[in-house]
Parts: sequence; structure tokens; C-alpha cells
Amino acid sequence: MNLGQQLSFLIKNTPIIRDPQVINCAINGVTDYFACSLQACHEDDVQKLLAWVADEGGNARAWLIGQKKLVTARQAALFNGFQAHCLDYDDVHSDVRGHPSSVILSALIASVRLDNVKQKIDGRRFLTAYVGVEVMARLGKSVNPEHYEKGWHATITLGGIAATAAICYLYDEPFLSQALALSATQASGMRLLMGTPIKFLHAGLAAQHAIQSVEWLRVGIDADQNFLDDKLGFLAIYGQGNTHFDLSHWGDVWKIVEPGLWFKNYSYCSAAAYVADAGQLLYKEPDFDLDNVSDITIYFVPSNSDAALIYKTPSLAQQGRFSAEYILALTLLGLPLSFEQFSSKPIPCEIKQLMKKMTRSYQIQLAPHPDAYNGRYVIIDIFLKNGKKISQRVDIPKGSPKNPYSQSEMSLKLLSAVKDKSKTARLLTDIQQLATGLDLRQFLLSYSFTL
Repeated sequence: MNLGQQLSFLIKNTPIIRDPQVINCAINGVTDYFACSLQACHEDDVQKLLAWVADEGGNARAWLIGQKKLVTARQAALFNGFQAHCLDYDDVHSDVRGHPSSVILSALIASVRLDNVKQKIDGRRFLTAYVGVEVMARLGKSVNPEHYEKGWHATITLGGIAATAAICYLYDEPFLSQALALSATQASGMRLLMGTPIKFLHAGLAAQHAIQSVEWLRVGIDADQNFLDDKLGFLAIYGQGNTHFDLSHWGDVWKIVEPGLWFKNYSYCSAAAYVADAGQLLYKEPDFDLDNVSDITIYFVPSNSDAALIYKTPSLAQQGRFSAEYILALTLLGLPLSFEQFSSKPIPCEIKQLMKKMTRSYQIQLAPHPDAYNGRYVIIDIFLKNGKKISQRVDIPKGSPKNPYSQSEMSLKLLSAVKDKSKTARLLTDIQQLATGLDLRQFLLSYSFTL
């Protein structure tokens, strides 16, 4: 078997996962996905895309989460992926350097034909398909950091392939290796567009690539090629070749467990979480006095670990999601890191003036914490006009797998999105019931016009 066929064989022959630890991680991911989607359902950009979907029209088959509306599967995948990622509130994975659930779960949910009364889908198979985060993480481990640092947005370049694998597993499709090739040839997406709504569209496009790859193959369009060809395959083009792509120990420890999903209760890039945590600690320092600040140095380790933070002098608050300087300025000014701080409005002069005092540096050689992801950490030094220096270091930000939110914090995130205690409790119960075989179609149908 060639490498693409080996991957397809492993995916197709993965048994239904029953390990409680793995299933709990999957349930947390599904819970967080609904929290992120429902929190964003009234956002202006979401409503603009909703208007486009309505104008395009089509057969009512798949659920638009939070919109009480059925549309085509491709529209649902595009819309739900965009919505789930719209606030940059959704989970990330350190191997991927991107957002797996907004793509994979959007594609899986969009694939379910709610107009087909005969279709039944075991919730346990759905959760196992979602553990297909494995495909995205293994590809990410192979191509990164070069792939990401070169300018590719891994959420779309890797996400479409992983989502395609998940759909094919869910329905036990016979053409998995062809589907992987068809989704791989659609991979694109530039990090240049971070700080614009197109960044969120990338998650939707990746989910849509998966849907249409499977649908085209179902009608007989074929793509019989090895997408991991040594010379012209995906890893040869987007990575450093097949050498670093490791398929060993498949299923021994799933990537959704280790290193695990990184959940967020904030609306900015997880690369800035180090800065935010350090900034909030600095704000509480007894010696900190904003009027006495001379200059500030932000140290990133390793070099290029700030690659996602592309705006050093943002002009719009939405660009600030990807700016260490903006987020640090908010924390040092004592401002909340709320959704409103990342809207499309211009950044106030007070914040701009504080950002001008900040510089980034990579000239530091301290050892990382043993549990630090990819050896990453941030140190912030604040130099005061009286000659003093105050400093903070963060290696493991809150919400990351080694410093996770509690179950109650996860539930509160969902409650803040649903805004109804009884509906939240019912949704949490039903998500957990997927692990006992609750029919996925019935689960989605029961919420399609109530959430």
C-alpha cells in the first residue's frame, strides 16, 4: 500500500472508541463547539453570510446552528464553520496550529440529512469520527512549524482533509482514499487574512470542501490518486515531504487526549493567551504604575512563536485579536478582554500610545517549562521611569490542556451562549447521551428549531 492507502486503511478500520477518557475529551469538544456557535449567531458578519445563504436558496436538508433554518449541506458546512470560528472563541490544537472542531464538527453535522427519515447515525460512531482530529494533528505535526510560518492557515489547509476523513468514516464510504485526494487538492488559505472575516470563512470553506468532496464521489466523479505521493503529493507541496509523517502507534494515545484540545474563554488568538495572562498578573503588581512606564519588552520563545500575532500596530480592534501589543495594552489599562474589545471599531488613541512603548524580542535563552507546548513561553519586562523593572513569565496559559478549565467553567461557557438554564442542561445531557448511542439525526432534529 502507498502512504495514502495506509492512512485510509487505519481510518477505515478504527473501531468505535469506548475509552472513557477519549470520549470525555470528545464530549467537551462538542460542548465547546455549540457554545462558540451559539455565542456568535447574532454577530453582524454571521447575519451577512446568512443573507447570502438565503439569497442562494436550495434544498432544505441540513441545520444552520442557532438560526432555526435548514439549507443545503454545502451551505450548512460553510455557514456553521464560519459561525463557530467567527469570534475566535473556538478550540485549538498545538500540533495543528489551528482550529479543528469548527471545521470537523461543522462538516459532520452538515452531512446529516435531516429530511431523510430513514437515516440513523449512532452517536458513538459520530464521536469516533470527531476523534478524527487525529488526522489533522498528525498532518500538522508533519508540516509545522514551517507550513504555518510560511503563511498557510492550517485551519483550512489541514482541516478539509481531516473533515473529509471524518465524514467518510461516519458513513463507512468505500472511496476514502479518493476523497482525501479530492479534499487535498482544494487546500488553500493565507494567514495574511487574519484580522478580517475571511479568516473565519476559512473554517467554513474547509468544512465545505469535505462535504463537496464526498458528494462528488457519491455521484461518480473520481479522484484515484495517492494524495501523499512522494513527489507531487500534499506533504511534498505544503510540507517537507513524507519523511516526517508518522502513522505509527495509531490509536494508542489519541491526539484529542494528548496533547489535547485547548479551550478558550476569550475572543483572541491563543498565541496571545501567554501575553494576556502575563499582562493581568503585571497589572496586579504593587509596583505597577501606568504613568510611570518607560518601555515594555515582550520576549517570545522560540523565535516565530508569535507568527500568528501579525499586527504590531493594529488600527482596528478586530485586528487586535492577532496583536500581542493590543492585548497587553488592554490588560495594563485594566480593560476587560470582552467580545466588544475586538469589534471592527478603530483603536482609541490611549491604547495606541501605550502600544508604542512596546517592542518584541527573541533574545532570551532560558529553558522552557517541561510541560510547555513546543517549548513555548512568554516573558514581559516593564521598565519604569524610576529605574525599576517588573517582570512576568507564562509557560502554560489558562485553558490549555495542562492548565484546563473545570467542567463547571465549560458549562458556564455554554450557558452564557444559550442564555437559558433549562435548555443548557438539556443540551449538555443530550451531548453526553451521544456516548451511549443516541441517534445523531434525532439529536440534531430536536434542536434545529429550538436553538
